[in-house]
Amino acid sequence: MKRFFLSILVLVFSCETSDDQVILDYQLEGEWMLTEISCFCAFDPEIDFTETRLLFDVDTSSVTVINDGNYQLFKESGIYKYGGQNNIISFPDETSYQFEVKGSQLSLIYLDEPNIADDEVAYYFRRP
Repeated sequence: MKRFFLSILVLVFSCETSDDQVILDYQLEGEWMLTEISCFCAFDPEIDFTETRLLFDVDTSSVTVINDGNYQLFKESGIYKYGGQNNIISFPDETSYQFEVKGSQLSLIYLDEPNIADDEVAYYFRRP
């Protein structure tokens, strides 16, 4: 009986706890096209937001940013790894976004510095 309790104690204390963060990103899979940006900023009315696209690959936890126009509206074109937890996407450059998918609409809301009023920005995408 003593060995049984000792074995249980060894099992309990030898189990590793995982600090891996889990992101609920399965809804992000695929292509998204920028349709609108909401911020304390102004854009030329001629800017075509749809020239910015995101391609999420949830199997590799990466997103490809494509800027077909002259403007970098979200991030520079390239492939970015991401992590996060629940509905928060975090990038290696320490930027984070809260995301929400409703049907064919995706919103990415920049998690800003709360003491700075002018860095609040929300990006709205749709599936092409």
